[in-house]
Amino acid sequence: MKHLEIMNVKIKILLFFILFTNLSFSQKKQDVYFLLKKNSNKYLIAADFNKKIEHITLFKKKEYLLHKTKVKEAKKNGTYEYNHESGRDNLKIHVPKLTFEIISREKAEITDCEFFKLKLIDYKWIQNNSWKKIAKQPYDFKDIYFLYKTEKNNYISYKVGLTIVEY
Repeated sequence: MKHLEIMNVKIKILLFFILFTNLSFSQKKQDVYFLLKKNSNKYLIAADFNKKIEHITLFKKKEYLLHKTKVKEAKKNGTYEYNHESGRDNLKIHVPKLTFEIISREKAEITDCEFFKLKLIDYKWIQNNSWKKIAKQPYDFKDIYFLYKTEKNNYISYKVGLTIVEY
């Protein structure tokens, strides 16, 4: 009988340990925040933030600027052709881009203290992870928000959803 009681105690301790480790190591998914920078050296933003927008597109800056230069040269030489139906030109320069559908938009005042508590992400994270939710791949975030600074401590917060990848 005493042996049975000791086994019950051991089983209870084992169950407690298993539950405790699962609860302590399983993290709740957090929202992530990407601060949009007008003068980034990695990407260009295609959006007019003064208007109500439905999408935000990020182009890889190096390829975008190369394409823009080649378009000017081709137009100057008279060799530039653009097909309106396909949306492509004859230069065959691929410009990687990510397009995000805006789910909601709101003005937000974020103090410096609050700002540093946010889980901030960078452009590389956006490239590597933003598409995972819709592709039903494992992901470790709740929602993605883009922050566009309008004034000191004032931002427009865009909750973005579907990532349309053309990479």
